[in-house]
Amino acid sequence: VSPRSAVAARLSTMCVLPLLLAGVLGAPGKHEQLAEYLRKLLLEDNSVQNPSSKHIPEIINAIRFICIYEENHGMIVNILWEMVVSTNASMKINAAKLLKVIVPYIDAKVASTHVLPALVTLGSDQNLNVKYASIDAFGAVAQHFKNEMIVDKIRVQMDAFLEDGSHEATIAVIRALVVAVPHTTERLRDYLLSKIFQLTAMPNSASDLMRRRDRANAFCEAIRALDATDLPANGVRDYFLPAIQNLLKDPDALDPAHKEALEIIMKERSGGTFETISKVMGAHIGLPSSVTSFFGEGGLLGRKETAEQSSEATVSPKAASPSPIEDTRFKRIMMGNFSEMLRGKAKVPEEGHNQ
Repeated sequence: VSPRSAVAARLSTMCVLPLLLAGVLGAPGKHEQLAEYLRKLLLEDNSVQNPSSKHIPEIINAIRFICIYEENHGMIVNILWEMVVSTNASMKINAAKLLKVIVPYIDAKVASTHVLPALVTLGSDQNLNVKYASIDAFGAVAQHFKNEMIVDKIRVQMDAFLEDGSHEATIAVIRALVVAVPHTTERLRDYLLSKIFQLTAMPNSASDLMRRRDRANAFCEAIRALDATDLPANGVRDYFLPAIQNLLKDPDALDPAHKEALEIIMKERSGGTFETISKVMGAHIGLPSSVTSFFGEGGLLGRKETAEQSSEATVSPKAASPSPIEDTRFKRIMMGNFSEMLRGKAKVPEEGHNQ
């Protein structure tokens, strides 16, 4: 019995379809019936007139559920290839979405022999919507596989997307790779880092502020994701810091939260935090640079700290004068010995000599 309302149709797709695929048609001995039903669902009935085509996300989620079982992989890959070589653009876009969701359940062999070739085919399509739909799926592959051959194929395809020079493609590539940053190889992280530097160094002549902001947001997300990883010193010097400088040249395009984060990262990664540390130590807070950026005058809690210290100084002038020990420590910092203190090699305070 067909659902009689839009709500009933969606509920049946969300709740009944997964049970039908996994619990009924997924039972032993019904493999052929499952394949036939999936072909009908994805290939034959995939049209604008078909109500089920309006619930593609739910259908894809139901198919993702049966991908948990390895015996279904070959059947689903075969159907996916028929969708990829179809002349129907919507079917190709749905194939890209399906490829993305099955990635976590397949092994490297299936990824390299079936999924990547299918994505390369979609990524070379003349229809831009089809082409760009494959980018997220490439990001999913990069997130789950560290095989060097797979990584190299992803880099080649991402280069092809970026060479188009499209605003949409650039943002999609950066965000797809950002998802993979915490899990991927150093080689792909270095690739993303170099691309961000190259793209931010290009003159941005876009008069549309919204497009500039979209672009800047994508780059800032990538910078912040990369900052959480172990970057090589030469990569920080040659690509990471220059990319941040390039982004800061267009403050109008930067979200205030991103701008503050970039400035903090810049101070921490460049090592140019002595001025900030001096100010904080002058306020009697001996903290490393990563924390002074948070608590210092320009940080999130800086104004509050400054206000409290000012009120204390007004009430009790004696409290404002540093103790001999603190004064001596501050002088050592000003004479360039702060690095020794950070390494835990500071000498015993002078009070030992005064006893």
